Amino acid sequence: MKDIIVGTAGHIDHGKTTLVKALTGIDTDRLEEEKRRGISIDIGFAHMQLGDSRVGFIDVPGHEKFVKNMLAGIGGIDLVLLVVAADESVMPQTIEHFQICKLLEIPRGVIAITKRHLVEEELLSLVEAEVRELVEGSPLEKAPIVALDSVSGEGVELLKETLLKEIEKSQQDITAARRSHQIFRLPVDRIFTIKGFGTVVTGTPYAGVLKKGDAVTLYPTLKTGKVRGIEIFNQEADLAMAGQRTALNLSGLETENLNRGMVISGSNALASSSMFDAIVHLLPTAPKGLKDRSAIRFHHGSAELIGRIHPLENDQLRPGESMLVQFRVQSPTVCFPKDHFILRRYSPMTTIGGGVILDGTPKKHRQKDLPDILPGLRKLWSMLTEQDPGLDSAFVEYFVKLYRFSGVSLSDLAARTGFLENYLLDLLKGLDSIVLISQQPLLAVFRPDLEEFKTKIAQFLADFHSRVPLMVGVPREELKERFFGKAANSYFTFVLNQMENEKKIQIKGSTVSLQGQQLVLSPEQNQAKEHMLQLIQRRGLQPPTLEELLKTIPYDRSVVRDVFYFLLQQGELIRVSENIVLSPDRITFLQSQLKESFPRGHTFTVPEFKKLFGISRKYAIPFLEFLDRKRITRRTGDKRVVL
Repeated sequence: MKDIIVGTAGHIDHGKTTLVKALTGIDTDRLEEEKRRGISIDIGFAHMQLGDSRVGFIDVPGHEKFVKNMLAGIGGIDLVLLVVAADESVMPQTIEHFQICKLLEIPRGVIAITKRHLVEEELLSLVEAEVRELVEGSPLEKAPIVALDSVSGEGVELLKETLLKEIEKSQQDITAARRSHQIFRLPVDRIFTIKGFGTVVTGTPYAGVLKKGDAVTLYPTLKTGKVRGIEIFNQEADLAMAGQRTALNLSGLETENLNRGMVISGSNALASSSMFDAIVHLLPTAPKGLKDRSAIRFHHGSAELIGRIHPLENDQLRPGESMLVQFRVQSPTVCFPKDHFILRRYSPMTTIGGGVILDGTPKKHRQKDLPDILPGLRKLWSMLTEQDPGLDSAFVEYFVKLYRFSGVSLSDLAARTGFLENYLLDLLKGLDSIVLISQQPLLAVFRPDLEEFKTKIAQFLADFHSRVPLMVGVPREELKERFFGKAANSYFTFVLNQMENEKKIQIKGSTVSLQGQQLVLSPEQNQAKEHMLQLIQRRGLQPPTLEELLKTIPYDRSVVRDVFYFLLQQGELIRVSENIVLSPDRITFLQSQLKESFPRGHTFTVPEFKKLFGISRKYAIPFLEFLDRKRITRRTGDKRVVL
């Protein structure tokens, strides 16, 4: 069974609500004020069975003051029912509603000319011609036109047959794809309480599947709840999916926590944002262009957000032009690539354009960033325009590239694309430009960035060897901290292993160096080495500090310093503390003397230790702390015991 959402569009008092009632038997005007005034104020809902399809109708208000409410309901429709009254023909809100449908790229529709009994055939033909002129060049250019009288019922059955034919032509490929590989997302358009059941929200899911009993998250507040019950077209169901008019009975979320425009999702990992990169199409009828920081009303899903527009390709967006822009709005919401939106003037409130989201969570772009960011956005725009089948893969590649050397996890990619992780994984595996690193969580890195990253590491090692020629290499932990920050160890290990396999580096123990790096002391350095070892050995357990060595050994200070660190790295000297080093045999002597003087389990004090080795406290404390670290001794209170 197909589920499809039909949205009405048209000028006030052209008979949209009466027509929906004639089709379905349901009066969509539910508010007392609507019945009293005889006009629709808010969106209304009805449903019916047409052939094998369940059809949900979203009836929108036609008054110019209520376009905001119209926009809250029209975002999720599959087919538009454009309504024009025969006695008035095309009117201002007919044009505005049609422009909105065109900007939202609603692919299919039917045109209903109501109140046909009020005009002669000649005038009816003129109205049809005016409607054809309006929709020329749009997806509705060849849409069927049905003239009817909703009150008497004349033509209503023909309209049903026509709607059914259009529904059957539509394969709903977009909706089917959204169900299968996107995260569930429902923009909330109504909130109310039912006695004995609690909180109920309604909306038309944009994507994904949600089951009864699932946990849900409310965006942007991040409050959580659970699905107690689901109704699809007023019938109980076990699951809800894109393309169905849905009511959710929620536990854990109170009505005071909910507002129209919020988003319900089955994922708690989505990212809300107050900035969006997008393509904007400004209508030729827009009264003026939009300069940087122009105030706008941004309509997405069921939300209206106040914000400012920042053109990225020129100093202003002129009527009739299209451009890449960044929006910065006052309140965050959830947007995903390929989402449509409508743009209205801040004041007076008229529709001036619309477009498509490319990135729902971008960074704030500054002028200096644009040369790096614009080529990628332009490529996505081009592929979107051409309906390139590789577009989803291109979005994934674009977002992976944004993370550069750090890589990005599947969960972070899901939060930016709205794609389910299994679908993301299939896309990533099909991209030669992406390297997948097996770890928890799985990491994706753009291959050229990974190669550049490895080049940077190799260059750093080369500079290090040039600067400190007597150091074998860089400690692994220092390299990780410098280049990988808080990244997982598995990513660090993966990169080093790749570089080692490619013969770019060599790893010895905990030290990393360039492949083939060898240490050869010059004659001068060899002489400084011998002088240093003799001096340290001669001083026994009261060795000289580095500063004393620099002053005492008759060679250039840089030579002495290099040799000092070289001997430490080679293990010919052992660092006891920051200023004290000993030869390995002195460490062995310390250990053996302790064991002879204080058998296992026998404790000793600092004064006893000083007396045993004939040293001052200046050396005794660093020696003991070193022995503690090496687990040769253990401190217990003011005493120590030999382990």
